[in-house]
Formats: sequence, C-alpha cells, structure tokens
Amino acid sequence: MRLGLFGGSFNPVHSGHVGIAERAIAELGLDRLLVIPAAVSPFKVGEGQVAVLEPEFRLELVRTAFAGIDKVCVDDRELKRGSVSYAIDTVREVLSENPGAEIVFLIGEDSVEGLPRWKDYEELKKLCTFKSFPRTRESSTEIRRRISAGESIDDLVPAAVSRMIAQHTSKV
Repeated sequence: MRLGLFGGSFNPVHSGHVGIAERAIAELGLDRLLVIPAAVSPFKVGEGQVAVLEPEFRLELVRTAFAGIDKVCVDDRELKRGSVSYAIDTVREVLSENPGAEIVFLIGEDSVEGLPRWKDYEELKKLCTFKSFPRTRESSTEIRRRISAGESIDDLVPAAVSRMIAQHTSKV
C-alpha cells in the first residue's frame, strides 16, 4: 500500500491544500491520503501566534474541504494527542497500523530546507519518503488577515469552507 501523509496547521484550510492533495493522489499513485491537522506545530511554538480558529472548528473545515475527494481520509490523531505535533510520532503510529506500507510525506517546497531540523529526522527519512509541492498562491496568514478585517476569502478557500467561516465568525 502506498500511503500519503499530508499534515499542517490548516489554519484555515484553503484551495491550495485541496489542490496539492488531488495532485499528489494522481501523480504519486497513492492508495490513500491521510490529511492530518496538527494540534500545535513545533515550528510555531513560542512565536506568539494566536490561532484564529480553534482546533475543533479547523477539523470541521478540513473535513468539509476534503469531503468527496476519493482516497482522502481526514485523520484527527494529532488533535486528539493535543500537544506539539511531531511528524516522527505520527509516522511511527501510521506504520504500526499499516505494516509494510510505503509512506510518502507531503510537504511544501518551502519546508525542504528545514527538514534536518525536524525531530528525529535521520530516523524519519528512513521511515518515509518526502515529496515537496510548490507553494500555492493561497496563504493561511492572508486568509486570517482577511477574516479579521471582514474581507472576502471566497477566492482562496472552497465555497463550503468560506460559508462555514462566515457563519462561525458572525457568532463570535
């Protein structure tokens, strides 16, 4: 089995994320792709960044964004774990659940240079292969800025995600 892992903060999920998933399934011949929202990114700890969207709502948005995409399964293990999300922990878990699987870990092109800083990187690169994808025009930072400013995000996120965020922020 060829299994893809696509992790990230998804704060919020955007059309670029969905495009990468669709492209990875097609180009890499994945049997399944696990989309895994992080509880806390190890590279954002201590940056003072305040999440605009709480974890439960991020998960709901991710499920909505990827609904109906064949071979995608949204996996909430890192959110359930609740602490800093390390790729090595998730890869070990997934391999224990899927013995013999070939793991392909999807990352943004901008993350390649920093891979050696990842926890237990030497072991990680033995357990999985990394496939990088170019950064998309969509940016979660820009989306959060627009949400805070009350501006439209319709051009950056799937329509259903935009509606959910609009309903959510109108209640806050």
